[in-house]
Amino acid sequence: MINKFSEYGFLILKVIVAAILLTGCSSSKNDDMDEEYSGKEIKEEGSEKDTRSEFETGGSVIIKMALFEQNNEMYRVEVDSTYLYWLDNELLILNGSTKCNIYALNVLEKAGYNTPEGNALTRDLFDTLNFTDILPVIGINDVSNALPGDLIIWNGHVIIFESETEVSGEKYAKAFWAGTRNPDNGVNIKNNVCYGKYKLNGNYIVRRPTKVSYRK
Repeated sequence: MINKFSEYGFLILKVIVAAILLTGCSSSKNDDMDEEYSGKEIKEEGSEKDTRSEFETGGSVIIKMALFEQNNEMYRVEVDSTYLYWLDNELLILNGSTKCNIYALNVLEKAGYNTPEGNALTRDLFDTLNFTDILPVIGINDVSNALPGDLIIWNGHVIIFESETEVSGEKYAKAFWAGTRNPDNGVNIKNNVCYGKYKLNGNYIVRRPTKVSYRK
């Protein structure tokens, strides 16, 4: 009997590991403050200063698309069929997995920004030797140069940065990400996609998306 339970447990572990390898994204354990923000805080186009750089203007498009894509039910953990927009809507069947990398790259694709030619996992995005032409690294463990629409990537998670904030002396990113441990609330957490504060700790990199028109 013990051996049967051991075999069953090992099988479950293999399924979980396989799912993580396919998505490259582990569920966030760092979002205990994500209930504090709602999508109502997204600024409308034209409401910000005209002195911003071209990317800051384009970055607002990424943020708006992140808000729009939050309504897509396919990012729910229990939904197995997931479509990769940047790979001509390729269908990927997942079993109970979070989808932070898929959400982030789908948002970039819909916003008109360059994306990898394959299903880039978070470990691929975290490798600073990859994607230097389309997603250049502009910071390592530092968001001082980050702009709205940049990607902040850990080896296991990725978020879409909007702004930096501080709580009790600790730094957080106000951001969008798929894969939260908190339940949907219909306000800032929808379909397992969260708009909230994410603590900036551990080892991470910041990447700057480039527009499709820049692709060689």
